Amino acid sequence: MKWKCTITGRTYMMKTNMMNGAVERRRRWARGALASALAATLALSGCAGGTYDDNAAENGGPTGEGGAAASTEAVDWDALIDINGMDFAYSDRDKDASYDTASATKIALAGAGATVEGDGAAVDGSTVTITAAGTYVVSGELTDGALVVNATDQDKVQVVLDGATIRHGDGAAFEVQQADKVFVTLAEGSQNTLADGAAYTLADGEDEPNAVLFSKDDLTINGSGALTVEGNYRHGVNSKDDLVIAGGTLTVTAKEDGLRGKDCVKIADGSLTVTAGGDGVKSNNDEDPTRGFVAIDGGTFALDVQDDGVQAATYLRIAGGEGTVKAADHALRSEVEAAMTGGSFTVEAGGKGVNAETRFTMDGGTLNAMGSEEGIEAEEVIVNDGELNIVATDDGINAAVAERSDETAEAAAAANDAAGSSGDAASAGNADGAAPAAPQGDAASGAPEPPSGADGQAPEPPAGVDGQTPEPPEGFDPQNGERPELPEGAEEGQAPQRPEGGPGAEDGMPQGGRGGMGAGGPVAANASEECLIQINGGKVTVDAGGDGLDSNGYVEVNGGVVLASGSAGGGDSALDYEYGATITGGAVILAGATGMAETFTEGTQPFAMVAAEGAAGTNLAATDEAGAVLVSYTAPKAFQCAVVSAPGLTEGATGKVVVGGTVAGADSAGYATAATVEGGATVDFTASTTPSNEAGRMGDGGRRGGPRGDAVRGGQTRQGAAAQSPQPEVVA
Repeated sequence: MKWKCTITGRTYMMKTNMMNGAVERRRRWARGALASALAATLALSGCAGGTYDDNAAENGGPTGEGGAAASTEAVDWDALIDINGMDFAYSDRDKDASYDTASATKIALAGAGATVEGDGAAVDGSTVTITAAGTYVVSGELTDGALVVNATDQDKVQVVLDGATIRHGDGAAFEVQQADKVFVTLAEGSQNTLADGAAYTLADGEDEPNAVLFSKDDLTINGSGALTVEGNYRHGVNSKDDLVIAGGTLTVTAKEDGLRGKDCVKIADGSLTVTAGGDGVKSNNDEDPTRGFVAIDGGTFALDVQDDGVQAATYLRIAGGEGTVKAADHALRSEVEAAMTGGSFTVEAGGKGVNAETRFTMDGGTLNAMGSEEGIEAEEVIVNDGELNIVATDDGINAAVAERSDETAEAAAAANDAAGSSGDAASAGNADGAAPAAPQGDAASGAPEPPSGADGQAPEPPAGVDGQTPEPPEGFDPQNGERPELPEGAEEGQAPQRPEGGPGAEDGMPQGGRGGMGAGGPVAANASEECLIQINGGKVTVDAGGDGLDSNGYVEVNGGVVLASGSAGGGDSALDYEYGATITGGAVILAGATGMAETFTEGTQPFAMVAAEGAAGTNLAATDEAGAVLVSYTAPKAFQCAVVSAPGLTEGATGKVVVGGTVAGADSAGYATAATVEGGATVDFTASTTPSNEAGRMGDGGRRGGPRGDAVRGGQTRQGAAAQSPQPEVVA
């Protein structure tokens, strides 16, 4: 029985849609070709979560302490996001920072006032107001006043800041009250500053403006100059519509959020340095499924914030750019879905490096999630390409059930109503009552159905198990993960003899990928078949203080390179799953402790688990029988066992794991293939597409079973011969 009951700040809840007394699971993305074989491999475990406290901001979001609790209501996630309807494009004018100085209106700031040369602008005391479309060049310093744009909703206004400083003690320094779109162009070589005071004087009942640079309409910042924004009241830059950053050097400090665009934030270029007491970059429209997204296509970033580094209400898309994100909460956060196709970022967070409720997909780029509590968390984590490097104090990659706040659940219900959904349609899992939309991309393969008889409830435990924690065998110490003494007469590495007349191989003695200390227990409350870690390509390295790869559902490795190191203690492992783990391709080494070790449940590419011990910083190399390196890895933590697999292995093939050798041409992670290794101690293995219990003392796919070798979860067990645990050589 594996216990992992404290995951700070989250309570994971199963999400199901009830139909005619049964569960109709919404499979938005495919599980892969092998998943149908896994559906019958239900397993049982017990675990409880902590509490969930989502920090958010305005417009109905939870508010940190005392904020809304996570909803236990089923949420139609598809009603919250429409990626195909999102506009990720930049207009030609967004990227065009040119202007004609000769025809532009000039605004010269001077102390407490200003002068205007040209049409479309007027001065009233210390307030300069622009009322018409056109180009306006602003220079000089306004010590306590404001620049205001109040044109028609059809007007496009370009404001060129050319050595301008505007300070406003009790309001926004630059406010767009109305326009179609405003372009703030930073003149080449210019240094510009906008600053506000710690308190605003607002009309009764109003809470806006609330930022140094505030706009009620679309706002674009471009050019090659520099802009410093000092937000002493609340936010730095805030657009109630779209916010586009297409150039310039921005340095933003803010009491709350740095850069906000309610409908979206799109960043094409520029240099952004943000220090904020709230979020760094944020879009918070959760009422329109085509809005509330953040798209990063370029630029350089240095974000240091006290909440989330980047937060999107619906979708976070990273296609380019580079830089660092340091956040007290999550570094990269989406309330629904996130994807990375390019760019290079190093993130550090007190919470998650990446936190996306439903899905995180990586199709390219480089992401280094270093020093976070957990590296990546989403209901589905899909890696197709790119490089993902994780150092986490808890789990490296965690596939956990998606959940939403009560307010957002209400927003989803409103979206369903707007789409004309009925109770029957909602029960079918789609807002308009139609079949769910076909998945996009590589995920369009078929999805398996739950096993016959599954009704969304945890499978019935074996007879005699009432859901309570089973008593461990005598002599078992759960603190150090050591196994109990074998029964008298039992040989080392063999399952104990069954009682006379008891069930034997022909009676379905269980065997499978998960070993353990108990013979029963319910499926964990946080388990869900929606949860998936799927690695199809790219390179993934994980250094985890908890589990390396941890899925509350399935794990699939179909390609790429996967090198993971789990906790050196007995409470976690390099691989952890609730229902099953399969492998069809890829170069894999998963190194960790023996106490809770698990291996793949099945696959088309052979794999093996071996008992091999080494200190932190020790290299492991899996070789074929001739000694050629198939895959190698320098484990950042101490280990007692390893799961290995590589394309060069065939069914029944023998090989060796070399511990402590020197691998020619290995990279910084110790990875190499088609290489040679010198020195080190060796342990033999035989590769198979089914768990072979090669690791002996680690039991059936990870650790010894109960008195008859029963699998750890004690639920659905594989029919076949009695589990056996031959002992390999243990390398010290």
